[in-house]
Amino acid sequence: MSKIITVPEKVVERKVIVYKPRVDPKEVRATAEKMKTNLFRKLVFMKPKPEEVQIVSIDKYFEPYVVVDGEYSIDYSQTWSHNIQVDETMQDLTFFGEKIAPVSLKDHLATPCKIVTLAGVGRFKREAKARLIFDCQWREVGLEELPFVPFEEQPEKVLNMVDQNPESASISDDKEVELLKSLLVQRPSNILSIHKELFNVFDRALIYKPMCKVTFKNIKTKKEATLLIDAITGKTKTGLKQDAAPPEQEPVKEPEKPIATEETALDKLFSLPNKKV
Repeated sequence: MSKIITVPEKVVERKVIVYKPRVDPKEVRATAEKMKTNLFRKLVFMKPKPEEVQIVSIDKYFEPYVVVDGEYSIDYSQTWSHNIQVDETMQDLTFFGEKIAPVSLKDHLATPCKIVTLAGVGRFKREAKARLIFDCQWREVGLEELPFVPFEEQPEKVLNMVDQNPESASISDDKEVELLKSLLVQRPSNILSIHKELFNVFDRALIYKPMCKVTFKNIKTKKEATLLIDAITGKTKTGLKQDAAPPEQEPVKEPEKPIATEETALDKLFSLPNKKV
């Protein structure tokens, strides 16, 4: 059974930060108008006409990220030894009033020599630092996901005005601390005594990045698609396509047409429901 290691720690409270958007709503709509036909592209050169695709809604929401910054330090004592190569004619060595007899390596080396082993107790200090950023799925992401931008002075008030991502509720209060601790806290082996040890988390935050979700509808095929736009950088990513609700009276298809069967299989492939981000 593994031994549980208890490490002294100092952890600050998590703060909430809401970034201010930098992309104007007009730019969001312009980007959506520019990309809307690409979302319903079937082949390389087959896409609907611009008038066949309509913007159904533009919704603003916040994407949560967790940031944790900390360090680990340990001051400890450990046994220490070091081999020193000396001349083969040396009989003994007096070191701090103690005689040490060299060991001959004549049978192990091409050039005969002797080794003097110095042993004692050394005092060491190790330090490690790290900064981690996680998305709402607890996947580690890079610093480029959270650029340095101004933030809201009243974050709670801003969050209450927008529908929140349900996945943000799964972000526990201490998971980022445990992940950082598992990365940094690595005690050396064969420690004789620990003089000082501390796991220090000096910065941790729950950051909400503004996003825009644009929903489109192809009035000809009755299919819908979504486009996510980063309200800070303007970067985009497409959502899953989905079929609209079937009409009340669906026309009967002739069974002898094999093309209808192939189209139905493709429609099922792209009929996965949209997952709210």
